[in-house]
Amino acid sequence: MKRYEKALSIVLCASLLLSIPPAHTETFWNMHWNPGEYAVEFTPEEDTLLTGIMEKAIRESEGTVQRIGADQESVEAQYERFIGMFPDGKPVEYDDIDYEDIGYYKWAVGIPDDRSISRDEAWKITLKFLIDQKLATPEILVHYYPQVSYETGSDPENPSWHIIPACYDYEESGLPITAWSVAVYAHDGSICGYREVSGAG
Repeated sequence: MKRYEKALSIVLCASLLLSIPPAHTETFWNMHWNPGEYAVEFTPEEDTLLTGIMEKAIRESEGTVQRIGADQESVEAQYERFIGMFPDGKPVEYDDIDYEDIGYYKWAVGIPDDRSISRDEAWKITLKFLIDQKLATPEILVHYYPQVSYETGSDPENPSWHIIPACYDYEESGLPITAWSVAVYAHDGSICGYREVSGAG
């Protein structure tokens, strides 16, 4: 039980730290694009491959610490917590965080609107991006289940899904718990940004 609690705390702490970027840095993302600049399309063969990766990750991660933690941190749960923290609807503003790529950062989460792609669509786009950028292979990505948030603070008119794949079997596979954070614009499905993450297993 202690091992479970330790691993869960690692995952939740990583999620929190990734939600609040460090001060005094020049850019928020390692790579950043404006809406529509990095469109993602799948061939039928790629769609089959990506769907297979997702299905295996869902199947194999069942009952693991990372899966339980990620599922508990639904966008609805995050929004309820956000509303409780900021009942007036104004997210906290952090001092000295003005990024060259995204401007002044405010942390805020929301609920997907009817123009937004689904969580799973954003996950599939993230997988395609990581493969296309040669950051991971399909054989590696089957070991990862996503931590997900729906963020509205940087640009409320262009909300984005933030996807952080978490390794659910890091002790057996030897893979890092987290290695990448990818944001996907929720309204058009294009890539917003990519950031390297150091979450050792």
